[in-house]
Amino acid sequence: MPPRTARLFAALRSLRPVHAAPCLAAAVGCALLYTGAESDRLGRWANPLLLHAHSQAQPVFRVDPETSIEFPATLLPTTPSPPLTLVGLGVRKVSFLKIKVYSAGFYLQEGATRCLHHIPGWATFTAQHLLTPPSPSPAGETAPQLSGEALMANLLDQRIACAVRIVPNRNTDFGHLRDAFTRALIGRQKLERAKGSLSETDEARISEAIQTLKTFFPAQTVHKGKSVTLLRPPEGGIVVEFEGAILGKLNDPWIGKNLILTYFADSGAVSDKLKEDVAKGLEGFANNKQGAWGQ
Repeated sequence: MPPRTARLFAALRSLRPVHAAPCLAAAVGCALLYTGAESDRLGRWANPLLLHAHSQAQPVFRVDPETSIEFPATLLPTTPSPPLTLVGLGVRKVSFLKIKVYSAGFYLQEGATRCLHHIPGWATFTAQHLLTPPSPSPAGETAPQLSGEALMANLLDQRIACAVRIVPNRNTDFGHLRDAFTRALIGRQKLERAKGSLSETDEARISEAIQTLKTFFPAQTVHKGKSVTLLRPPEGGIVVEFEGAILGKLNDPWIGKNLILTYFADSGAVSDKLKEDVAKGLEGFANNKQGAWGQ
């Protein structure tokens, strides 16, 4: 019993019974209120376990300064996937007026961010390596250091999940997104055809896969602030999600890899701001050399 309450009960004992009864009732009530308040105070502040139970973790976001669009630091897609960590973000602008069409964030599988140095070409990675196009005589894939898009190609050759989350800064429609993705993939297909790196079978499969991808996008508006996610699962391929709903899944590894690579192309990247911010984010992760591949 607190000292103040003990002194009160001692004083009550010196009173006559007729006066003591109402005072005693009041004292008991006060003691209960005091004890309850004290217990609640101690429970909330002195007990770290109870304090943790009452507190709720708030989601962490990064904001694109050019559009004020928020991106969660951790992305949990509807499709079964490891948690994804936000690496970088940036705005896409089009036309000479530099209209801000959408903001995009690039996410990488949580474990992969801790072991980039295990990937061929990433041992001494810096942001400038991703932002520098390859030299006229590029080194092989197993060289100590790659540059430009080849770095991301090596990253995507690993069995890891990644995603691009797109959030329009103005109302658009799925048709615009569909056409942009289709043009980018057809352009990359032509480049590989010119290099002679695609067989006739590859050509036919890729062309069919592009047509399938086009069917994922419904004829409806994508309102400002809504999110479209392009998820490349660990096994490859691509999954298109809209506000948590799966629009379609394609298992073709070429489509999944090249759709993500359009954001890191050596020339004509979708968003220079995104590419620059991702390069800085990857440098930070690469310098934190902890863990082994697959953790």
